[in-house]
Amino acid sequence: MKKLKALIVDDEKLSRDMLELLVSKHCPVVDVIAKSNSAADARLKMATYNIDLLFLDIAMPNETGFELLETLPNRKFSVIFITAYNQFAIKAIKASALDYILKPIDPIELKMAVDKAVLIQGSKAHSREFKDTINDSLNNLIGEIRNNTNQITSLSLPLKNGSRIVQIDEVNYFEASNNYCVIHMINRDEFVISKTLKEYEEILGDNRFIRIHKSFLVNRDQISAYNRKDGMSIELKNGAELPVSRRKQSQFIDEFNLN
Repeated sequence: MKKLKALIVDDEKLSRDMLELLVSKHCPVVDVIAKSNSAADARLKMATYNIDLLFLDIAMPNETGFELLETLPNRKFSVIFITAYNQFAIKAIKASALDYILKPIDPIELKMAVDKAVLIQGSKAHSREFKDTINDSLNNLIGEIRNNTNQITSLSLPLKNGSRIVQIDEVNYFEASNNYCVIHMINRDEFVISKTLKEYEEILGDNRFIRIHKSFLVNRDQISAYNRKDGMSIELKNGAELPVSRRKQSQFIDEFNLN
């Protein structure tokens, strides 16, 4: 198998060296061909080397990792973010269907992220869809960070032949389907995504969506009515009707002041 050529970008020398050591030990399919201590130096390295994988620290002086990506017009490489962030930046990365590893680095998480990059690069490296998917996901992430509202406004959905960016306020509800999730749009489009409902609940961890059932996460703004006959159910503005589980009923009543 062809090795992935990787660049590590981190302003801390100890972090760069430790990551290189972990990659060498746990990810033999990756060859770290260069390391950079800044966004400016990373641009020079990337003009010299044709990389497949970028390990990118987010919080760096002068330019952040996000700002570096914004200046790179032709992104054919996979990105794994290495970060100490644990709030909005992580949600934005997840919403953009990208990978990240928290510091201090867990070798198991590192291997999982690298294995995913290997799979993507191996199966789609020469396709236009692959390039478009990477750029769409990264552009979506950059847009979320630039908006700086601390609320996710869009999702990048990885599909069979590329990706699709959808606006959060156009989502009607999420439905669990084993280890997949069906995203039901207000216009009745549906997308089956290989993420769990719990993952989307974590990404959208604010008051725009409410969990009404083990299988449903609903856009609060789309709820038009509720019914207490034969248990509790809700009706959405587009006519869809969903059950509220018994264990979620008291939370639902409190959320909407229905007492």
